[in-house]
Amino acid sequence: MFIITIPLKHIILDPAKPVDLSAVSEQDAIELIKKSYGFLSSDVDVSIQNGIAFIKLQEQRDEKISEALKLFQKGVRDAQQGSYEKAIKYFEKVIETIPQHIDARRNLAMAHLEEGNIQKAKELLHECIKIDPTNVWSFVLLGNIATKHERAFEVAAFYYEKGLTINPDDNILLNNFAALRMEMGNIDQARELFEKALKIDSNYPNTYYGLALLHRITNSPEMALKILEQLFMQPSSVDIRSTPVYSNARNLYLEICTELARKESGDMMHGIMTRKMALEATTGCPISIAEDNTLEYISAVSQMAWKHNRDEHRIRYRMRSEAMTPHLVAHELEHIVLEHEARQLARNRFFTTTAKTREYAIESIADHIAKLQRQGYAEESISNIILKLTHGLSNQIFNCPLDMVVEQNIYSKYPDLRHSQFASLHQMHLEALQTFTNQEIKKLTPPSIFRASVTLNCAYAFFIDHLYQGVSDYAAAYRTSAYFSHGKNLFDIWKKRMENFTPGDEYEIVDEYASILKLRPWYEWQLDPVHLNKESNADKSTSSAPLTTDKPEAYTFCLDALRRFKGKSRDEIFTVISEISILGMNGIDHTTTGKTYTLKAYPNEAFSGIHLLCLMYVGFKIYDSSVNCGLDFAAAYEMALAAHKEILH
Repeated sequence: MFIITIPLKHIILDPAKPVDLSAVSEQDAIELIKKSYGFLSSDVDVSIQNGIAFIKLQEQRDEKISEALKLFQKGVRDAQQGSYEKAIKYFEKVIETIPQHIDARRNLAMAHLEEGNIQKAKELLHECIKIDPTNVWSFVLLGNIATKHERAFEVAAFYYEKGLTINPDDNILLNNFAALRMEMGNIDQARELFEKALKIDSNYPNTYYGLALLHRITNSPEMALKILEQLFMQPSSVDIRSTPVYSNARNLYLEICTELARKESGDMMHGIMTRKMALEATTGCPISIAEDNTLEYISAVSQMAWKHNRDEHRIRYRMRSEAMTPHLVAHELEHIVLEHEARQLARNRFFTTTAKTREYAIESIADHIAKLQRQGYAEESISNIILKLTHGLSNQIFNCPLDMVVEQNIYSKYPDLRHSQFASLHQMHLEALQTFTNQEIKKLTPPSIFRASVTLNCAYAFFIDHLYQGVSDYAAAYRTSAYFSHGKNLFDIWKKRMENFTPGDEYEIVDEYASILKLRPWYEWQLDPVHLNKESNADKSTSSAPLTTDKPEAYTFCLDALRRFKGKSRDEIFTVISEISILGMNGIDHTTTGKTYTLKAYPNEAFSGIHLLCLMYVGFKIYDSSVNCGLDFAAAYEMALAAHKEILH
């Protein structure tokens, strides 16, 4: 015999119509209880003693109970994996044998809820709180149903508050009550409940998501992003029912980043122009940046002066959105930086395709060309498709590892671009994914090109996930394919090489990728002309020698710059550093004795080359410390700054 004991004052016959059983006759109370608890058994024996109801049930044999408990565990596993139909069958068998098994009944309710059977779920949960009026989880689920499915907020509040009287420290109950209060407009109480829930359990994903939503609607988007980033730093829940929460959290992160990037676009572009000026001074070439909506297959492109025998670097970008543009331009600027650094070490190389490499590429896919011909495609159409595909893959094999280096640098050096970078990389991921998911593309693409392209896209997806530390989960799109492990292998190669990265290594990674993908004969390298002229240029003016802090006058000039810029506005400082940057395009001689320059900002003074460069270095430190001027005055600047502070005090 199994006996359920419940104080009469705790029995909930009908939450909508509460009845105080202690206020009616004993016989009436017994009849009401028998009728209400008939779901347990057709033969329920009820007695009342000293205000406590004793509900007696016939108990099954031990072997049947043992078998039922095993079925319960199977049901739990199936429910966690999303197999709700199977779980329902297991849970129903459990409560046939053990009708008082409240966990089985509640899990059965949850499975019905996932299947969309709301009324059945409510019925089972009401049965749960009859069996055990202190079962917090049942109150939580009833509150959830009232909130999400019935929009009955006051009813939901009743269930949540009832649950909190039983266990005020249940984090899931606190979380759900917080979400309800937020929806009802009680922001302060919602925040208090969310924060309390998070202190109790820092691994529950729903609380992070709810708190991030709250910060968003209270105009604290940056805080919302921080909360979401904290979520993705936690171990992921193995329960499949948490999947929508992670998906919604990632969508929210993207929405907020895009909104912020759009609002910050002007400021970001201003910062980029500042970095452009510094890069012009470093490379000795002007940089033109222009919108070019004729770009068809790419969003932006940079053309280096030394590659095209021009006096300037050129950056062109297609207008995608205000949110993406700053990142697109910054990406191309960083490509110039990457090549310039490789040139400084005489390690830069030019990636080229020739008639010979293109012929090899086309011969390698001859079988597919023949297949397209048999299918009736016009020769001109086939030629256009094949040329675009081979050209596209050649560019992809070159750009994939380089773009990873560029994006890593942008992420590390320019946190002000994070929002634009994330929005832009997300869009690039979606476009890359088209190659994998679009059946028409797969049909027209030679299998070898398709495999290589998708593998590179998968590697890049792994890279973005690595860069944003779990905020994105782009590689998951490839998980069920063979490309997943191959893409992971390429990314791991890149990651390992980055541990001891030296400018110019990116070209070796290209070769390694190409060898793995059997694409090495598809391109050739040409030496940068700077390598060929290296020896003949050795006797040139030493004005191009690197500037380092071993020059004693650097400290004096940095201190002078700090004094000059003290109390000056950002615009005034910018005027000075921009004038020096323009001078720097033609080179600033910092070694010739007696060589001087004049500035419009200081018309009655003459400056040596190193004095000018110290002014520019300090100016950028004050104006935007993230800018890399390509000058090594860090030690001199720190000494000057310390001395300057002592003078001020």
